Amino acid sequence: MESSKYSALGVDISKKGIEALKAIVDNLFPGSFCSIVRDPDFPDTGIVLHEDGVGTKSIVAYLYYKETGEKKWFETLATDVVAMNVDDVACVGGVPLVFSDYIAINPFKVNKEDLLSSLASGFSSVFSTLESLGFKVLFGGGETADLPDIVRTFDLSGSLVARVKLNDIVTGAEISPGDPIVGLRSSGKSKYEKYENSGIMCNGLTLARHCLLSKMYVEKYPEVSSPEVKDYFGRFKLDTSIPELGMSVGEALLSPTRIYLPIALEVLKKTRVKAMVHNTGGGLTKSLRIGNNIKYIKNNLPEPDPIFKLILSECKEEPREIYRSFNMGIGFEIIVEKGSEDEVLSISEKFGVEAQVIGYCEKSSIGNSVVIESKFGKFMYP
Repeated sequence: MESSKYSALGVDISKKGIEALKAIVDNLFPGSFCSIVRDPDFPDTGIVLHEDGVGTKSIVAYLYYKETGEKKWFETLATDVVAMNVDDVACVGGVPLVFSDYIAINPFKVNKEDLLSSLASGFSSVFSTLESLGFKVLFGGGETADLPDIVRTFDLSGSLVARVKLNDIVTGAEISPGDPIVGLRSSGKSKYEKYENSGIMCNGLTLARHCLLSKMYVEKYPEVSSPEVKDYFGRFKLDTSIPELGMSVGEALLSPTRIYLPIALEVLKKTRVKAMVHNTGGGLTKSLRIGNNIKYIKNNLPEPDPIFKLILSECKEEPREIYRSFNMGIGFEIIVEKGSEDEVLSISEKFGVEAQVIGYCEKSSIGNSVVIESKFGKFMYP
């Protein structure tokens, strides 16, 4: 059953209706994490064209901007939109080539020059980081649209072109019973990140904002919430410091999405990978879309990070639904053949990202399913 609180905010986790579009996609490998088409000029090569955005995380940056007058709060959104794309294509083994952005603005609410100059700085930083890790991603420009009749504040999304040899594509079709699931943490500070990360990434922000932030923000800036839904009902301001978080509530919500690309592609070079999953929309149930008749048993999950515990406490949402909405501390999963899990753990540790075996795969006779065993209970999806 869909989360009543989240659906009441206008968010459909199950993305009803998407089947109509999936039916017309030219995908060489149905069931793979990303759609792949054959390069017409190089028949042994696949092309991945992927699109994703920062979602309503942009509203957190917008609130900081309105409260402080400082444009710097937009900058890390560039990391978010790049990470959401490069980590998704990494799940099929894609090497990113060219990125472009799409920025829709309500110019009556956001100063366009402030937003664009801050994002330019952010893009320069994240592409420089990727280059230092061995990935030269070209920035092919994009589109900026003034849409005051459509957009309440602003929206940021991006498109990425990636390339992969068809013989090297990771599809999930070879998952076998007993294969271990290695989970990579979404929180902490990797060797290529500047700051500690709360782990929230880019999903669940609508629910997180409404249940954590004070209704004073909607009263001051009504554009940050739809009039059809309940106002913010939280107890906190952006700058409220909570010791368990190690940062303010606003900083936790704005923590940039981790880039897993270098870890994923190095693992691919060193061992046989069965599947990879970027735990974005769908949270820890994202693996439902990978493989055929597989039961994913996740019975060794780490303690959820403080931001997720805070959301669970303040939202009064059923834990079963929280695990569908948030990554709960595991941002990326790598499924390998038994005996290869130590290699994955070693590579992740080399980059300063915590990892652990969080479960294993079983055969299922009723389609894909996910079983989560947690301190809050045992849940089965769908």
